[in-house]
Amino acid sequence: MLPTTDPREATMLALDRLKIFPLPASVLIPRGYLPLHVFEPRYRDMIADCLAHDRVLAVATLAPGWETNYEGRPAVLPVMGVGFVENDERLANGRFNILLHGVLRARMLDEHAPTHSYREIRAAVLSEIVKPDDRGDIEALGVTLRRLVLDLVAALPNSTARPLARSAAGERDPSALADIVGAAVLTDADQRQRFLEELDLKHRLDLAIDRVSQMLLQVSQPMGGEA
Repeated sequence: MLPTTDPREATMLALDRLKIFPLPASVLIPRGYLPLHVFEPRYRDMIADCLAHDRVLAVATLAPGWETNYEGRPAVLPVMGVGFVENDERLANGRFNILLHGVLRARMLDEHAPTHSYREIRAAVLSEIVKPDDRGDIEALGVTLRRLVLDLVAALPNSTARPLARSAAGERDPSALADIVGAAVLTDADQRQRFLEELDLKHRLDLAIDRVSQMLLQVSQPMGGEA
């Protein structure tokens, strides 16, 4: 039986011994979703233990040069997203499909000596930075981001972005809004890692606004890119 079913509480309790899934190009952003297909034996073991214990898992980005030591314990970037396994499917061949829901940002403090086929670390939660002088700007940036998202959804030719529009329209917390949007619109792994590592809320809102503005410009251009 799980000690708690509250994702935030479970995640905080897991930080002293946190299971990590090191991946080369997948970044979990808080409040975002990350579907994963798990096929390596060591990570199948990890997911089985994760589901039996607290359903908490961190996704760590492999540091440059990981290719030479992938089967071992290659270095990972210290800032990672920690999430809660919201849905899981165990396949007949022993593999898993899981849906990870991002809960918080964390920094790796150290790695535990190996006791399993997979890796576990000790981590600390990272709190965002809100400068007192920036509060007015942050509120204004939140309004701007929400408007841009709604404009983007209206400009798209299909309905794939409607869930994002509903989330953005109903979210009044600028921090939550930035992460919801960033998780949805940032697709490049380096951009997602930069966004994950950005603790200054004003700067993170700027990153989300820049990306949505770029997308809006792209979809608003006439066919062929000519006026």
